[in-house]
Amino acid sequence: MIRRLALASLTLGALACGGDESPSTDQTPVAPGATFTVQAEQLTATMPVEGTVAARHRTEITTRMMARITSLPVEVGTRVSAGQVLVRLGTEDIAANRAKAEAAVIASQAAADEARRHAARMDTLFAQDVVAQAQRDQARLGLAQAESQLALANATLREVETAASYSTIQAPFAGAVVARYADPGDVAAPGMPILVVEDNEPRDAVLSVPADLAAGLRRGMTLRVTTVDGRTAQAPIRAISGGADPMTRTVEVRAELPGDWPTGVSATGLVPAGTFDGVAIPSSAVIRRGQLTGVKVLTEDGVAVRWIRLGRTLDNDQRVQVLSGLEPGDRIVL
Repeated sequence: MIRRLALASLTLGALACGGDESPSTDQTPVAPGATFTVQAEQLTATMPVEGTVAARHRTEITTRMMARITSLPVEVGTRVSAGQVLVRLGTEDIAANRAKAEAAVIASQAAADEARRHAARMDTLFAQDVVAQAQRDQARLGLAQAESQLALANATLREVETAASYSTIQAPFAGAVVARYADPGDVAAPGMPILVVEDNEPRDAVLSVPADLAAGLRRGMTLRVTTVDGRTAQAPIRAISGGADPMTRTVEVRAELPGDWPTGVSATGLVPAGTFDGVAIPSSAVIRRGQLTGVKVLTEDGVAVRWIRLGRTLDNDQRVQVLSGLEPGDRIVL
């Protein structure tokens, strides 16, 4: 019994001492296939930069007059085309104002016609030396005032007609409704958003990149962008701000994303941050057992499983950095 306990203690001690030494291996024979020779190389370091997915064009639909909403035929998620009617407003007040403006135009036109005839008579009588010059000048003054009243009435009518055009609000571009803040029966007021519409074009990852890293970026370069919901894309840079924010010392960089990505969600872009010497292997060569990661290494006796510690992924997840467990010259099975 004492001998068995001593043997168990020796076994546990050996495991405890060997846990931090060379990686464990599995000498189970495996037929080698294609191989990859590990070598040191220059790898590109990347820095994660936070940002947001945004639409290229986004507009808040508002009204330019205060009126009651009579029709709002779209909901959140509704696809709309350019020029499609989104909101209709009540026009009862506008109709009454138009009637008053039209009546004012008719009255002013009649007054101007009468003033014009009166001025013509005064000119004829003045030429015949029948009336004094003061009377003729008074007639001309009356004509000028009548014409001014007519011009004012016409301007008022045009203003009412312009206001009537505000009663129908159309989509400025094709896209989708992403927010709705009002319902039929509500009173819309200038500056109060009713809807929000975003276009159907490709999205942008709007990233705030530190100025020193932004200096190395160029339009057309691609950045790996991921979102919290697991979407990933290689996004080409389409715009770089010409200056940095004086408060954050960051530069706005916009990279193109697919048009079906949801807007407003957080995005992370991997921005190049220089190079360093390291080791990288194809991602397909990595084997996983629970939380352990390893590779099959060719040895003199065959193939052994060696556990390794991995770093960041590279080249759109095609390669992965090896932090420990492999040395240049090792040959691994793919």
